[in-house]
Amino acid sequence: MRDHLSINLPLITKPLTCVLVAMAAFGAISSAQAKVLFTDTSISALYGTDYELVPQETLTTVTLEHASSHNWGGVFFFVDRHQGKEDTAGKEFKETYGELAPKLKLATYDNSFIKQVNLAGQYEFGSNSNGFSQDNYLVGVGADLNIPIPGMKYASASIYHAFNENTDDDQQVTLTYGWEKNNFVVDGYVDYSFNNDDAKNQLHINPQLKYNLQEVLGIDNRLEVGMEYSYWKNKYGVDGVDQNAASALVKFHF
Repeated sequence: MRDHLSINLPLITKPLTCVLVAMAAFGAISSAQAKVLFTDTSISALYGTDYELVPQETLTTVTLEHASSHNWGGVFFFVDRHQGKEDTAGKEFKETYGELAPKLKLATYDNSFIKQVNLAGQYEFGSNSNGFSQDNYLVGVGADLNIPIPGMKYASASIYHAFNENTDDDQQVTLTYGWEKNNFVVDGYVDYSFNNDDAKNQLHINPQLKYNLQEVLGIDNRLEVGMEYSYWKNKYGVDGVDQNAASALVKFHF
């Protein structure tokens, strides 16, 4: 389950090393043996309030994100760097959380609701200023979907078994989507985590609503402005902690 976890250099060095090695391996496969069908890298900045289990409920976030599609499958990767206000002890809240999610194509279908079936994996890593850290590994299957809606760029559904470091293992269903028309963009994900004996079932709905200013400004790269909304029922599996948070968003694509 996507969550907010932050920087403690000794704790995060090992997972970051694993991610860098994995990214280098995927890059080698992509350049040497595979055709790149789509690639996008972006950096975004967000500021919002009403974040549960965060000191003073305020977060500033910088996100580095990469997505690419290849004839063998694809890769999605992001790292969030969060910074909050001081807690009651005067300690500034900081955290880092990231995911590396590769998929390997198993089968494709023409003229079908299911376009492609994938072997799906996900590595979640992070640590926070309170000393918490995690390395979770998810394995499952997923499908790229053909949604008959004008402007729908992509949609997918995956189900995973999660091997969690700090809680019992559980299962997770993840939906992703992206729609764009007349420079308006709506994209995001839905995570539902369940069957965890240590935590309540979690539902996290996280859409972004944006407008692409590239054409208006006459620039070479996409520049999107808008907002992100986070609804998180039983955040971190804590019973009754439900988050409703909105953040202002600026996103630049390289």
